[in-house]
Amino acid sequence: MKRIIFTLLSLLAFTGLSAQAYQELWAVGSAVPGGAQKLEKVADGDFKFVGKLTAGELRIQTQRKAGADTRYLNPLLPDANIVNHGLAYSESSEAGNTWQVVVSEDRYRFHVNANVRVLKGEIVQPWGELFIAGGATEVGWKCEGKMLLMQQSLDNPYVWTWEGELKNHPDVEESRSFKFQGQDRWNPKSLHPFVQDTDILREQHLRTGGSDTKWTITQEGRYRITIDLLNETVTAKLVTK
Repeated sequence: MKRIIFTLLSLLAFTGLSAQAYQELWAVGSAVPGGAQKLEKVADGDFKFVGKLTAGELRIQTQRKAGADTRYLNPLLPDANIVNHGLAYSESSEAGNTWQVVVSEDRYRFHVNANVRVLKGEIVQPWGELFIAGGATEVGWKCEGKMLLMQQSLDNPYVWTWEGELKNHPDVEESRSFKFQGQDRWNPKSLHPFVQDTDILREQHLRTGGSDTKWTITQEGRYRITIDLLNETVTAKLVTK
């Protein structure tokens, strides 16, 4: 019985730490240009870095300059590569293992998910296609092979734009919703808002992959939508009602 109680208390303590609400996070170390850069908070428990890293070591911590109150997000594995599909870390008052940057590149992006204590990172490659589809579009949801193609910028391969009508289609399921796909079908690449039914005119942050949340419209009309795949942002403007 004592062992069971101890296990439950340990689990509760770990869960509490897992849900740690950081005010800010910093990337510091020899791999970070300038020695330190603040991560962008994009959602509850989600922090993001986008930009250049050089070969070297990187540490994630709660303050720019280490002090008595600094907390460190140490990877569980030694020599953990910043490019990964999701590696666990532990939070500590002491600096431990560091994240490794193997090659210098301008297109690094990594997310720190504080809710589950995981860091996921990549060197972002441009996509060859990007489409919009869904209940608010003219093609609806049963549209594999006929989704609406977005136009890639000639100046920046990560930037895509689409202009067209979005409206309520009462005869279609999720009639005001839509999403973006990296191919003319539903898998594998997709873009989503962090919260279901996010108004496309009100939120600029998006995420790559994950749960199947969708954007929605609160106003009908002709929209101009621009997506930056590297920075994971979306900008929408209602051109005409």
